Amino acid sequence: MNWIAEDAISLLMFLAPGLVVVGIFRSLTSYPPPSVFDQVVQALIFTIIVQTACGGIVELFERIFGESDASWTTPYPPHLSFPIAVALAVLLAATYGNDAIHRRLRRLRITRETSFPSEWYSAFHRHQNCYVVLHLVDERFVYGWPVEWPGQPERGHFKLSEYIWLKREEVDEKAVFLPPEKDSDGENILIPVSEVVIVEFMRSLPEDE
Repeated sequence: MNWIAEDAISLLMFLAPGLVVVGIFRSLTSYPPPSVFDQVVQALIFTIIVQTACGGIVELFERIFGESDASWTTPYPPHLSFPIAVALAVLLAATYGNDAIHRRLRRLRITRETSFPSEWYSAFHRHQNCYVVLHLVDERFVYGWPVEWPGQPERGHFKLSEYIWLKREEVDEKAVFLPPEKDSDGENILIPVSEVVIVEFMRSLPEDE
């Protein structure tokens, strides 16, 4: 059994850079956690990428300084592989969080997909400069600036500032929102996403335009 434990430890040490990439990427994005098998596969892929980058850096170092350091081995030591793993994770999070690659692929008509984890996340990303009107399950409506919102539609809370409760009336056979005569005295409000039926994005209320 000792050899099994030793092999398991050796495998974890080898996959450590990839696990670092996976862990940091998940902490910086709203992607749902993958299965254990998928995490291992991702860690293996990222480990190969990190080790390849380490090899390139070592080769470049040897070419510049014209000498070989016998201490460089594969897998490379943590003081070389871990910084690369952290940099790779941050780069991936920034790329996927801003739809950088998929945006260019859509312009080339290669795909219509985005890099965002869901349509929910994509909608909030595309309307960062908008107020929202939350349609609640009790048929009330609250308008405000979304300071924070859930990364997924299943759980979490909306944090709204500058919020006011709205009234909805029929005007000229069209449903419009009418703000109350007095704004709310509160500074911020938290609303659980489970109480929200519809999220409507608005630049401003019609009366303010």
